[in-house]
Amino acid sequence: MTATADFDERLTLAASSSDLTVSLERRGDVDLLIAAGKAPFPVGRMVYQLMTEWGGCAKPKRLTHEDIQRLAETIPRVTMGKKGRKVQALDLPGARAAAEELLATERRRILGRLKSLPALMDPHAGLLPWVVARGMADPSVKLLDVLGWWADRNCTACNGTMWQVLPGTNVQSKTPCKVCPGSGRRPVPHGEDGRAISEHIERNVDRARAGARRALKSVPLLKHFAAGKV
Repeated sequence: MTATADFDERLTLAASSSDLTVSLERRGDVDLLIAAGKAPFPVGRMVYQLMTEWGGCAKPKRLTHEDIQRLAETIPRVTMGKKGRKVQALDLPGARAAAEELLATERRRILGRLKSLPALMDPHAGLLPWVVARGMADPSVKLLDVLGWWADRNCTACNGTMWQVLPGTNVQSKTPCKVCPGSGRRPVPHGEDGRAISEHIERNVDRARAGARRALKSVPLLKHFAAGKV
């Protein structure tokens, strides 16, 4: 794990910590929250908060290989094979695409219930004005889906493991996942527009992270000052 990922994880965990005791002798979860609150770039901080809220809520149900097959049986079949040997087969790619849209709808529903989302989707602040200013079609939908990707990046076929799961089991094979080519991640939604939005979010998160790290160095002095020890 990189230092950046480690700091991100600690900050995210601190936001849901049950122990926010202020100690003059040691650094605790509350120190990270104080540092994050003092750091500039509030949009980046709100993204952190959204990820924390997502981590504590019920997630969309993952569809198994059997679920995909059952879904494929409800949609028109596709013609496969060479001339003279054509057969009607289940449209598994079409079923997976339909399943992905169902998951996307469920992510939007869950995100819509999180307390930090309205600030990020505010038409006069947050992230939405930047998206609107780029002239993107359906800016709210695209931003919401990209925030959903930030909250839940795992490939829906391998659940982020990078390896194919043997049908009917939870056992991983030694074959890289074909859906995500072994990356363990699903693609950022909405193509070029989605990637641009994601890069903008990342810049805000990077700035908030750097600000929190700088502010963390001054937290011990702040605590001693508050306690009348300075």
